[in-house]
Amino acid sequence: MLENWAEELYESTFSDVYDALIAEYKEGSLTVEQLRVNLAEQQQILLNAFNEGEVKSAYCNAMVDAHQYALSLITQGKIIKEV
Repeated sequence: MLENWAEELYESTFSDVYDALIAEYKEGSLTVEQLRVNLAEQQQILLNAFNEGEVKSAYCNAMVDAHQYALSLITQGKIIKEV
């Protein structure tokens, strides 16, 4: 039961964070450099979360993965600013 809940938390967190990052980037309020800094911060939080349980770890994994995926698409030129 907890495993399903953690998986659902991951999926919803990833989707929400990814969508928000892409929207902010497209509107010009998030730069690639800011995204890299945010990713580094989220990675540090993830390292700390491993000791705090599966649910927090799932949430932090989703945050890191969303940042990495957004950064990857942006740097590959697949996502461009609309401004």
